[in-house]
Amino acid sequence: MGKTIKCTLSQKSIRNAINELKAYQKDLQRKNELFVKRLCEEGLQVIQTTMESIPDEEKGSYYTEIIYNKNGDITGASVRLSGDKVLFIEFSAGITYGSNNYPLPSGSEYGVGTYPGQTHAFSPYGWWYTDERSGETRHSYGNRAYMPMYHAEQAVIIAVRKIAKEVFSS
Repeated sequence: MGKTIKCTLSQKSIRNAINELKAYQKDLQRKNELFVKRLCEEGLQVIQTTMESIPDEEKGSYYTEIIYNKNGDITGASVRLSGDKVLFIEFSAGITYGSNNYPLPSGSEYGVGTYPGQTHAFSPYGWWYTDERSGETRHSYGNRAYMPMYHAEQAVIIAVRKIAKEVFSS
């Protein structure tokens, strides 16, 4: 990936070297933005695929956001999953499907019985709730951990080298 810029000590040669350096800087900035965008798309694809497999009454909404600094340069990206049920979707809920075995230490504080105000997590009878979309009363024993964010993170980790080679080798 290295680039060599050669110049002599003449004014014209130094100007040319400066112009080459500025062009390289722009190209590197463009490639960095493409790299981050591609990684973000990789994570988002996994989240979308996971979310499509979840029953409608358990879903939250999700979106991506690219973060820019004050100069308009990309500084990072995040894939967010938002909604009132996202903790259940990521970490599980209820006695039947619930688990406290999240694969990362960051999930150790979540799991069955940790949701604020919960009263039915360990009930063998489950619980009844009103579906916000349909208004129907439904019964639940909880839901399994679909882990869209965990799976997205793993996909990004696997894709980093491949995408970096594709973006930066050109």
